Amino acid sequence: MLDHVIKSISGFLIRLESRYGLVAASLVVTLILTGIAVIYVQPIFTVAFHGLLFQDLSSHPFSFHIENHLQYRILGPLLGYLLFLRGDLFFILPLIFIALFPAITYYSYRKKKIEPIDSFFLACFIAMSCVVLLPLVAPGYTDVITWFFIFLAFSNAKKILKSAIFFSLALLNHESSLVLLPGLILYSWWLQKSGFMKIILVYMLACIPHLIYRQFVDAHVTPLYSVSFYLSETNFWFVMHKLVLYLPAAIFYAFKLWWIFPVCFVAWSINQKKFLQCCIIACITGGAFILVFIGYDYTRMVVIAFPAVLLSYEWFKEILEMKKLRKLTVVIIVLNFLILQYQFNYDGAQPMFPWILNKISAMAGIPLV
Repeated sequence: MLDHVIKSISGFLIRLESRYGLVAASLVVTLILTGIAVIYVQPIFTVAFHGLLFQDLSSHPFSFHIENHLQYRILGPLLGYLLFLRGDLFFILPLIFIALFPAITYYSYRKKKIEPIDSFFLACFIAMSCVVLLPLVAPGYTDVITWFFIFLAFSNAKKILKSAIFFSLALLNHESSLVLLPGLILYSWWLQKSGFMKIILVYMLACIPHLIYRQFVDAHVTPLYSVSFYLSETNFWFVMHKLVLYLPAAIFYAFKLWWIFPVCFVAWSINQKKFLQCCIIACITGGAFILVFIGYDYTRMVVIAFPAVLLSYEWFKEILEMKKLRKLTVVIIVLNFLILQYQFNYDGAQPMFPWILNKISAMAGIPLV
């Protein structure tokens, strides 16, 4: 049965590409997957918390008359301003990136000559994990823009200059991108096989626009969410107070069963003495885990490790029998769909249930949310 499902999806994708081209096929894939994602969790369109701050910043990105806690994270608000998605319309901008993300994932992997079915599975991971699901329930938050450019940085890591530009954009959107820099440098080096110091230099240069902008902001105002705030003892103990209770669940619900790939790949790479690849995965996941010690949206912090899942799947393609890998992937997708989605923050478990399930529960007198 699994063979038939895989063959049917693969045949559909091949026919779609041959008839309409890769761009159109990528758009169809994203329409299907984002449609499923919208059904899987109930989207929210009422902006709150940091979404309100980004919304305000999009109306006046370079105004310092009123201090905005998120002033350093300028790319999203600036894009909203330039695209006339300002103020009350700003929440549309992250939705655009949500819709584009599975498409660019499928397109990028197909351009790298990866089979349509495997490209589709990786687009499924993006659409059906917290990479897309979290932004659907957090309108106005710009995390998906950061993750979008991080994906492009890793996807283009063989072309160092192009990758560095995308990383620079991710960093301008959120300073948390910096934790992935060691993993990105090692991955680019693994692809290039040489020029380690040149790679480091190029990516260091990519950090300069963010540093210059921070200096510009600091000359006018000091936003609350600064380095000193996150590294303060007060913030650390505030985050740690509940982290010890929620960390395992927070990590699991970021990708659920998709974690099988990076965990198993690390074990395999150690056994096979593939230490550089092991270090790449460790740097990516380790960087994300560092963030949970300074940010109380625990699951949201972990999601930045998503390149570890993509890379481990890519590398498993080279060492496992493809039929078995694809069958395992289908099983993971189905089982993940059956595991109701949660996110964890300082306040504990936050359900992300489907709209229809919420309605049925409310009719039964036991509303889930």
